[in-house]
Amino acid sequence: MKVWFWVPAIVTMLAGCQTGQEQVSQDPKAAYDRCISKVAISNVSAKHEIATFMDVSVERMPPLLCRRLVDAMKSGRLTFSDINRLQFDQSTDIWKVIKGR
Repeated sequence: MKVWFWVPAIVTMLAGCQTGQEQVSQDPKAAYDRCISKVAISNVSAKHEIATFMDVSVERMPPLLCRRLVDAMKSGRLTFSDINRLQFDQSTDIWKVIKGR
């Protein structure tokens, strides 16, 4: 499964830039909308892979994924350090966030 490939792109788009956590805290609705837009332009196989990983339908995946990511960034549970660790195959809680744990 290639879910790991799409997650950094979605989270980066969610935040908009390297000060993403601040932006998410200041305007979570805009961050959520950016995330939904990013997921909408993702290819069909990526959507299916993420939905399968989350154990939800493809239709339910975008809002649920984005809500979990926004909430995690807003609370500080997910940071850009997590994204960097993900890209280097290091331990991160992002998978728990996406799974809703």
